Parts: sequence; C-alpha cells; structure tokens
Amino acid sequence: MYRAMVRKIELALVALVTALVVAACTSEQAVRRPSGDAASLERRAEAEEQGGDFGAAAQLHRTLAERSSGTEKARHLLEAARLDIRIDNLAGAAAELDQAAAVADADQAMLISVLQADIAVHRNQTDAALARLAGLPKQLPPALLTEADRVRGAALFAAGRPVDAVRALVERETWLDSAPAILANQRLIWDGLAASPAAQTAKPSGDPIVDGWLALAPTAAAHPSDEELRRRLLDWRRRYADHPAATGLLAELLRGQRENQTFPSQIALLLPLGSPQRVAAVAIRDGFLAERFSDAQGRESTIRVYDTASLGAQQAYSRAQLDGADFIVGPLLAPDVEQIVPGAGAVPTLALNYATAQTEFPAGFYQFGLSTEDEVQTVAEQAIRRGARTAVALYPTSARGIRILNSFRADFEALGGRVLADAGYDPAAQEFSGPIETLLNLDRSQQRRTRLAANLGVSLAFEPRRRQDVDMIFVADLDHQTGLLLAPALRFHYAGDIPTFATSEVYVPGRGSGDSDLDGIYFPVSPWLVDTAPDSLALRRSLETYWPQRARSDVIRFYGLGVDAYRLVRALYGRAESWPLEGVSGNLVLDSSGRIHREMPLAQFRGGRPVAVETAPSPERLAGTP
Repeated sequence: MYRAMVRKIELALVALVTALVVAACTSEQAVRRPSGDAASLERRAEAEEQGGDFGAAAQLHRTLAERSSGTEKARHLLEAARLDIRIDNLAGAAAELDQAAAVADADQAMLISVLQADIAVHRNQTDAALARLAGLPKQLPPALLTEADRVRGAALFAAGRPVDAVRALVERETWLDSAPAILANQRLIWDGLAASPAAQTAKPSGDPIVDGWLALAPTAAAHPSDEELRRRLLDWRRRYADHPAATGLLAELLRGQRENQTFPSQIALLLPLGSPQRVAAVAIRDGFLAERFSDAQGRESTIRVYDTASLGAQQAYSRAQLDGADFIVGPLLAPDVEQIVPGAGAVPTLALNYATAQTEFPAGFYQFGLSTEDEVQTVAEQAIRRGARTAVALYPTSARGIRILNSFRADFEALGGRVLADAGYDPAAQEFSGPIETLLNLDRSQQRRTRLAANLGVSLAFEPRRRQDVDMIFVADLDHQTGLLLAPALRFHYAGDIPTFATSEVYVPGRGSGDSDLDGIYFPVSPWLVDTAPDSLALRRSLETYWPQRARSDVIRFYGLGVDAYRLVRALYGRAESWPLEGVSGNLVLDSSGRIHREMPLAQFRGGRPVAVETAPSPERLAGTP
C-alpha cells in the first residue's frame, strides 16, 4: 500500500540529488574528464530520463561507470542507483551502491547511505532505514540534508508515525528556497497522509503547523468528489488561514480540478450593489452579462452575483468559493480588494481594483480596473512621442491630485522629459488665474511692467509675455465641469497654443458637440467610445437603444469595464489568448505580478466632440531614425 506513495515521493527534487552527486566529484586524484564519446552518452542519459525512460538512462550511466574510475565512477553508479530505485529495480540499485562505496569520497558515501535508506523504505524495512539515516552526521550540506529528510519522512509515515513524519517534512521545508520545491514538499505530506491509516487517528501535537496538516488527513485519505474536496478544503482553510498549505497546496489541488476545463462552469461576480456605488456596480454587472450572452461557450456557464455591500467582501468571497465558483470577479472597491488578498489563491480571482499593499500576491490573483495611473502613462508616452521634452503641470490641491501629479512626473521624467514647474489650485474656488500666471511666469512679466512704469512715471501699454520653454501642459485630475472653466482660462492667459493633456475624467460621453470650450485638449480614451469599427458601433448603438441613460453618462466606462472583465475571464482561465488582449477599454497587458494594464489611444476635443488622434511615432522616428 505504501509503495505507490513512495513512488510519488521519488519524483520530488531529483535535481537536488543530481546536483549533489555532481558536486561531490571533487577528488582530483581520480576524476577524469569525459571524452567526447562519454559526453555524448551522458547527454543521451539525460534525454532518456527527461523522456521518462529511467531504465535506459540507468543503463547508460552503468556504461559510463564501466569506462570511469574513482569518484567519477561513483557518480555514474549513484545516478544509475537513483534511477533504478524509481523503477523498483531495488536489487540492481543495491548492487550499484555497493560498487560505488569502494571508490566514493566522503560526500558520496553519505549519499550512498541516504539511497540505501530509500531502498529500505521501498522494502518496508522502516527500522533499518531510520537507523541508517540516524548514522549520518548532524551537519550535512543542504542538498543532502533535504534529501535525507525526504526519505526520513517517507520512512516515518510507513512506520505508522505520522506526527513525526509531518514534523520532519515541515522542518525540511525551511531549507527549501523555491516555490516549486516547497509545493513538492507539501505534496509529500499530503500523499503521506493519504497512505497512512495512523494519520486518521493521530492526536494533536500542540504544534499548529503539524496539527493543521493532521486535520487534512481524513480528506487526503477519502479521495472525495471534486465538489466535496472543494468544500472540505475551503472549510479547512477557514480554520487554518495562516497555514503554509493554505495558499500553496490548496491552490494546487483545486487547480487540478480545472485541468480539463477551458472555461469556468461557475463564475462569481462580487459587486457593491447595495452601496452608494450601486450605479457603477450595476453597469459593470450589465456589461459582464451582455458580453457573456454574446459568447456561445459562456452561455453554458452559471453566473452568481454577490452583494459585497450587504455581505461584506470577505464573507462574499468565502461564500462564492464554498458555492463552487471556478472563477471570481471582484470585488470593486479598493478597501474590499485589500480584505480578500489574505484569503486568495484557491480560486482564480480577477479583482476589479488594485490593492495598495506592497505584498507578493498569490498565483491566480489578478487585478484590473480603470486605473488613472495607466492613463497618466499614456499621456507621458504620447507627449514624448509628439516631441515634448519639457512640461508644466496644474493640479487640484487634493490627495488624489497630488498623487496623479507625482505619477505624471515620474513617468514623464523616466522617458527623458522634465517637469519645469507645477502649481496647485483650489477646485472649490474655481479660480485659475493666479496658478496659471505663476506657472507660465506671467506674474513676473506683470511685475516687470509695474517696475518699469514706476521708474518712468508714465502709464504703459502692455501685453504680458509667457515663458517660451514649455512643450506641454498637464492638468491632473481634471473633471469635465472644471475643464469647461480651465480651458478658456488657459487660452486667455496666452497658453492656447501649448498642447494640453488631461485624463479621461475631462470627457463625459453622450454630450454631442456641446464641449467646444474644451477644444484642443488631449486625453486618453477607451477605444470603443471613439472607434468607428463595426463592433464598437454596434456596442454603442445597443446601449443607446436599451440603456440610453447610461450611454449619455460617465457610467458607460463601467459598462465597458464589465465587458472587458468577462473577456479577461476567458483569457486568464484558459490561457489560450495571446497578449495584449484587445478590450473595449484599451489593449490589455498582463504583467508578472498579475496586474493588468490598459494601453489607451488619445482623443482630442475638436468642434466640441472627441476625435481619435493617430498614435504618434516613436521618438526615434521623430528624430528621423529609420
């Protein structure tokens, strides 16, 4: 019964054993460099092992051992023995270890003891295996230590000592320094618990990590259905939320259930429907469902909507998992995203906002939203591509305004630009003359005129002269209503010829041609709002027909967010789509941390309405470089 579990354990950390036998060959008196033929045989042995033919690989190492001497001979014999153990050729492995012992150095001799203990475990001679491991020195090289602890854990499970086995493998995990190695170690514990009858009745040890593993033993041994396995694992995680297996092994076990699925059969949508953000939440829901109903495969899936306003984000997230969700979309609000991060990892999740905590997010946790930082990046890149190298910036004196200003400064200067000056304004006062005059040095021009008039004692005809070293103006966090006042103020103060950029809040869809005061301002835009392609036109037309109140308001952006969220479920779950992914809110790009960014085109107000502008060429092309 135990041998099947041992064979699974054999698959773990082969690289560590190989590294050890290679590193052990340091005795110069007997090492011989492989000849060209020997090198070819070794490459063949490696290829056979990678292809799963362990017997052929072992035979090649035996051939190499016959052509070698000293520690090089021992190295090939150890490799052959390791491979023979994997195919249950225990007699052959034992003979190879006996031959290797005659020429092995000290490190190789310790590895021989570990492999002999491994053979003993396969033969159900657990006392002999543990005795041989006990004879090893207390201080071992890390690679040999982890291999010895692997065999020790297997022996203790086979001996009916699950508490000691789990403790040994938990200690082993502290020496592992990569996520795959740690996950493989957790698999050893899970498989050991599944094969150990004694684990089902083991008493708590008092160690919360060990006891958490023991609590998994009934589930590991029961081999329940997929639905029951999910329920049991998620119930266990509620009790052991901080356990190492909560975000490692559990996610792997649940991921295994999804291996044959190309699209989730059940999707949970977490939105604050009962909150002040209800209008945006409903628009996201409707966009998500509309895209789902246009997808033949998606119509086979079930969508369950959870109100995070009434349930709370954590409760809604837990309930969605227990209800059998294969994929979770949401929550929407940034504080809610922060709340669910500690419990994420078991089910693929697409949060519709971004966590601010600087932490490493679990695999399968993605973040996507209408990020202003993505828009600022677009502004900085497009301004640089259009030849801007210097900028001045206006910003509302709010925390958000300052954050957006700092984001623009960082992006623009990282691309080689320079922000010459910035000036804040009070958005409530709606008085822009002072900040604009300061920003453009008009106040200095006025001061010079005052001094000159005083010196001459006469009144002077005067036209202020603004600074001439500015390539662009950036206005941070410029909403539509403020823009209608600020844009004319810029023109009044002689800045009408300076390219001015803002973020998408300056535009409210559905206003026809009523925004002529904004003419000239550039801003990033969701492609479908200005695109003339048939799909975009059809989407806008359906909104105007069925939800005209949404087509004429800022809520349309959230409808687009819902459409893109559905498209991302397919891309992230099936992993078949190539990136960037074409979305209605921009080209969507997935980075290594699971964050999804929008690459957006620019629009410009012309004749009171937004018009898509051609993406500027790269700075190299602007400079004439082919």
